[in-house]
Amino acid sequence: MNPGPQTITHLFGKSYLPVTDTLIIGWVSVILIIILAKYLTSDLKLRPEGKQNIAELFITAVYDQIEPMIEGEGWKFLPFIATIFIYIGFSNLIGLVPGVPSPTADLNTTLGLALVVFLVSHFEGMRDKGIWGYIKSFGQPVIFLLPLNVVGELAKPISHSFRLFGNIVGGGIIITLIYQAAPGLIPVPLHAWFDLFIGLIQALIFGMVAIAYIAVAKQ
Repeated sequence: MNPGPQTITHLFGKSYLPVTDTLIIGWVSVILIIILAKYLTSDLKLRPEGKQNIAELFITAVYDQIEPMIEGEGWKFLPFIATIFIYIGFSNLIGLVPGVPSPTADLNTTLGLALVVFLVSHFEGMRDKGIWGYIKSFGQPVIFLLPLNVVGELAKPISHSFRLFGNIVGGGIIITLIYQAAPGLIPVPLHAWFDLFIGLIQALIFGMVAIAYIAVAKQ
């Protein structure tokens, strides 16, 4: 296993604009997700059946996670959170294909996602409290905590991104080492099932943390 992004080419021939394998797979994932979403939501009916049931089951499950934490605004944040769930879950699972790297095994990807969550949460906080009111909230309950609160906020995207990146890369390395040392200990179907389970769990964790960050910023 060779963790980390591998440079495939350079954009416009510039060495400082590398195009990595994880970047390519990330864009391929986006295209496949759009095609799948279009397929599942085509020919919608008042009484759902078949593929529409799958789409509505997923939407309902995501909404049920958001609403208790951001009461009354579940539908508002559903598109954003559902997109996070889908993209990270798909990016984790695409790594099951032999020879295809997972985009979330690249820190650039996870940090980018974490920064988007960071910006959205602070934007929502400022929209609810006003810019000055939101800034003042960092000095609560006492003004002496202002530096600590600011550092804590800046640390959020770092911990958010490293959690996903570390779990995906670390889990893959451990399973690969075990499989190479004792291939009979972990049959291929069990290996694939473990990767599937971990991939979905990590998508859920990242999404739940995103919801929590937004909820805290709006309090």
